[in-house]
Amino acid sequence: MSMSFKGRTLPKPTPLPRPSRAFASYIASDKEFRGIGPALATRLEARFGEHLRDVIADHDPRVAEIVGEDVAQATFIAYEVKAHEADVIDWLQHAGIDEEVGVRNAIKIGRCWGGEAVQALADNPYVLLSFLPWKIVDQIARHLGVHADDSRRYSAAVEAVLYSHLDANHTAVNLEDVKRGIVQLLGSLPVRHTAIEIIDKAVLEGGAVRLGDTLQPYGAAVMEAEVASWLFDASHQSAYEDLALPAETNEALDIKINRYEKRSPYPLTEMQRQAIKLGVTSRVMVLAGYAGSGKTASLRGVCEIASEQGRGLHLMALSGRAAQRISDSTGLHARTIAGFLKSAKEKKTKVGPGDIIVIDEASMVDLPLLWRILRVIGEASLLLVGDPAQLPPIGFGLTFHAICKDTCTPKVVLDKVLRQTAESGIPEIAEAVRNGHTVDLPSFEGLHEGITYDACSAKETVDRLQYITSRLISDGACRDDIQILSPVRNGPGGIDVINRSFHRQKHEKTAGEFFPGRKDIAEDDPIIWTQNDWARCLMNGSLGRVHSAYEDIAHVSLDGKDHDLTDADSDFVELAYAISVHKSQGSQWPCVIVPIFQSRILDRTLIYTAITRATKQVILVGDPIALQRSITAPPSASLRKIGLYEHIRHANVRCHEVEDLP
Repeated sequence: MSMSFKGRTLPKPTPLPRPSRAFASYIASDKEFRGIGPALATRLEARFGEHLRDVIADHDPRVAEIVGEDVAQATFIAYEVKAHEADVIDWLQHAGIDEEVGVRNAIKIGRCWGGEAVQALADNPYVLLSFLPWKIVDQIARHLGVHADDSRRYSAAVEAVLYSHLDANHTAVNLEDVKRGIVQLLGSLPVRHTAIEIIDKAVLEGGAVRLGDTLQPYGAAVMEAEVASWLFDASHQSAYEDLALPAETNEALDIKINRYEKRSPYPLTEMQRQAIKLGVTSRVMVLAGYAGSGKTASLRGVCEIASEQGRGLHLMALSGRAAQRISDSTGLHARTIAGFLKSAKEKKTKVGPGDIIVIDEASMVDLPLLWRILRVIGEASLLLVGDPAQLPPIGFGLTFHAICKDTCTPKVVLDKVLRQTAESGIPEIAEAVRNGHTVDLPSFEGLHEGITYDACSAKETVDRLQYITSRLISDGACRDDIQILSPVRNGPGGIDVINRSFHRQKHEKTAGEFFPGRKDIAEDDPIIWTQNDWARCLMNGSLGRVHSAYEDIAHVSLDGKDHDLTDADSDFVELAYAISVHKSQGSQWPCVIVPIFQSRILDRTLIYTAITRATKQVILVGDPIALQRSITAPPSASLRKIGLYEHIRHANVRCHEVEDLP
């Protein structure tokens, strides 16, 4: 459905309720108004009509006659906190733009600007660019009386161009691209202004920041500048020390590292010893390395010695399952980055001087996340662990990749692969893929160490995967030692089709009972859990299998632990014959199968990450041209235009200028 607006056709977002029932519908749908559902809201609206909002604002006792005393009091408290959202709703409706903005965005606006939201909208409707596309916002602004040659419109066009690039994960945009983007949005440049003049005005008004020959959105520029400044300062500092945390001599540290090595199953390499020492003595440190190169053993050494010194440790990763793996490998509590930040904001977690914040799988940490971590770090140290050749962040910016290239930041790079044996050939081929080189691979001939490749069409993918899986099992492989990793969710070689086909084939043979509340998951199917449930030790990405299902209970194992799940859990389990490469990062299996076909996200980092999840055997299947192109083309992360490199360089230059002052 669409609507006409100023002679043009616009998509129709979820509308706000019309004025006669607006407030009643709002409190019925907002979860903060506990106890008020559609039925009670309707009764309230019928009783008080257009005066409902005033009645609740005045804590009128008549409300309790309808909803009860407890619900009435909860409603009064919720309104006091959220009155500014109701103000936004009223303003949007009176302005006649409520349907264009939509209910969710109206609430976001209220939360973003609080009591100043309505004034912000009235002063400049283009603030809506944070929530809506340029085309809709521009039409709304024109409807509200903003002229085509209004300077607010010109500045907003600059910001819209930057936002569009930010959506593609770029934090900096070449000036020439900004100029072209402005012309596309405005239709043509005003006679009295050049593109550079419009850009300069946007910079002057704080909507953008100049950085060399690029332009940045203000928020991204601030984040990168603050990250760069913190990194520069920290790279010239040692870990915090005081009477309770005295600095240790190299000799004392060597003794502790030797003691740790004796307890370890394998001897430490010299680079691992250096990593452990830097990890407990530096304010900031990067522990980078190839997949399977011993980063976990090094991290475990850092944690053990830091604990002996009395330093607090805060271990975290992006996903719940990755956090659980850190906890399993170190024996220490770990959590998601989101969980850490939430706990720190609520003052439940205190980061003390001398503590060490450890971020694993750091290549996937985007700019906003790292920026937020640095704002709560205090006098603690930061240890970033990861592999820059693996998957980049899903969100905007690049952090770990840029920091790895910073010559000032202390770092250790582990480049000897320990996970796979050299005889398997996996380390050699992974190194070639990492560096953009293709290699000739033999065809699949059953269970055998190494990497093979079989060409097949997209339509043949599922049949080929089923044959390979059956052959591996008949050759003696355990079914739980085999994992299919697909770069994409949709399409013939995608996760969804593979999972449905494998499930259907198995269910036709076994006729197993279905998982409660599901008709696509049954007994003996492999599954993946999709949300963090700390109370039950279930992490987003936990893998397992349905062992039995009876009536409303499914007995499953996830990450080796038994659980009884019900239909209330049905929304949080999915089939796992195939999972995404992103979900696999940090895990490993003896055998990995990877279907490869051309897609927007396929690049060498996906293939490198996928093949290094295997300890013994990798089977690649699919389009040989797509495989070759994805390996030889630059990785997608390298194509992101970011300003962090330049901000780091500026931090170095400013420091040297101060040092040179007489």
